[in-house]
Amino acid sequence: MISEISRPTLLLDIARVRKNIDNMLSRAKRLGVDLVPHFKTHQSKEVGTYFTERGVRAITVSSVLMAEYFAENGWKDITIAFPFNRLETQAINRLIENNVKVKLLVTDKDTVRHLAKHLNGGVELLIEVDAGYKRSGVDASNHALVKSIVEEISAQDNVSLYGLYCHPGDTYHAESLEEIKLIWSSAIDKLNTLKTVLSPMCEELRIRMGDTPGCSVVGHMEGIDEIGPGNFVFFDLVMNYLGVCSEDEIAVAVACPVVAKYAERGEIVIHGGAVHFSKDHLFDGKEQKFFGEMVVIEENGWSSIIPEAKLISISQEHGILKVNEEVFDTLAIGDVVGILPIHSCLTANLMKGYLTFSNEWFEHA
Repeated sequence: MISEISRPTLLLDIARVRKNIDNMLSRAKRLGVDLVPHFKTHQSKEVGTYFTERGVRAITVSSVLMAEYFAENGWKDITIAFPFNRLETQAINRLIENNVKVKLLVTDKDTVRHLAKHLNGGVELLIEVDAGYKRSGVDASNHALVKSIVEEISAQDNVSLYGLYCHPGDTYHAESLEEIKLIWSSAIDKLNTLKTVLSPMCEELRIRMGDTPGCSVVGHMEGIDEIGPGNFVFFDLVMNYLGVCSEDEIAVAVACPVVAKYAERGEIVIHGGAVHFSKDHLFDGKEQKFFGEMVVIEENGWSSIIPEAKLISISQEHGILKVNEEVFDTLAIGDVVGILPIHSCLTANLMKGYLTFSNEWFEHA
């Protein structure tokens, strides 16, 4: 099947996936935290089995639809790490009716009251805390608001407080590993302060933090109980350029047919565009924007990154590779090249499935 690829296809290196999972589980054990992995990256029941084989029983997802998919495939402890959308209350009720232990994120008292009124069974709530990312969550310094939400949860039936949830996503924009560690250090301090403030009100309060850069490099997590990274299962060029992962830990590549060559421009046109990769990009050392880097597909994987062979432009279906003369002469129309993605989560979501090097097809939610 690998040799018969005729259109953009997302290749999956199972050995790298397994190694990435093992490495993160080892880190969690060493740091004294529980791993509640985020499945938003792979969204695959087959990849999910690699976690169950290693004893993982609780997972995180980013949508109710994703929760439904994994519940149908046997997962019974699911956190939906997105501010609760009350228009999906009935879907939550269906999960509860199917004996799924649901955990939801809340950021205000009115949502707590809505859940208590409209749920047909109990759910556990995490208060989402913003430690500086400025996406969603209660500002970590707003102790009064967090306390009032805790009080509201305590006053209601059908809901109970599980803990605090924080996603320090600003690590993705860091310029060094040291900056990632500083972002996490600040977030940990804020969450531990908040936990101390809440301690008279809460006998048990767990803190979960999750983002792949921080979970991959931070060496101390005092006061943190759980981590919930997702991207680590595949990694990508963003993680590689941040120094969070090595090139040989990237576990997905998009196989793209070569459809045209232009010697005067030193460019190769591939079938592989924004509908396959998204438009996430990076900048190289010359401040040139690029959307992926080329590798050579081999029998059981792919080569290291080919120098001077970057995906410099994408439209809906087209991709343009800027290459040096040697690479240009090597490639022929009808060949299939591999492209490492900038952002594996979005690429996987767009590609909707994986082809392994043992010629298995893995589905995507």
